[in-house]
Amino acid sequence: MVDIDLIYDPNEVGADLVVLTWISQGPRSGDATFDPQPADLVRVTDVDGEDLRARVVGRDGNRVWVRLDVPGLIAHPA
Repeated sequence: MVDIDLIYDPNEVGADLVVLTWISQGPRSGDATFDPQPADLVRVTDVDGEDLRARVVGRDGNRVWVRLDVPGLIAHPA
């Protein structure tokens, strides 16, 4: 089983594959050692169980922006 760090809403993914996630809504919300910082790699999932790697691109407290790593897809900046 893959450890999941954050949950994302696939309807909120931008053209650049960046999406906002919330630590408080993720499976590691009670983990005091979970401290994602820009450039960190994390595992994310959506409501359908689509697990992906992602890179943290920004953080503001509870909010974490990640860029999804979608196999076979090249992101184009908006």
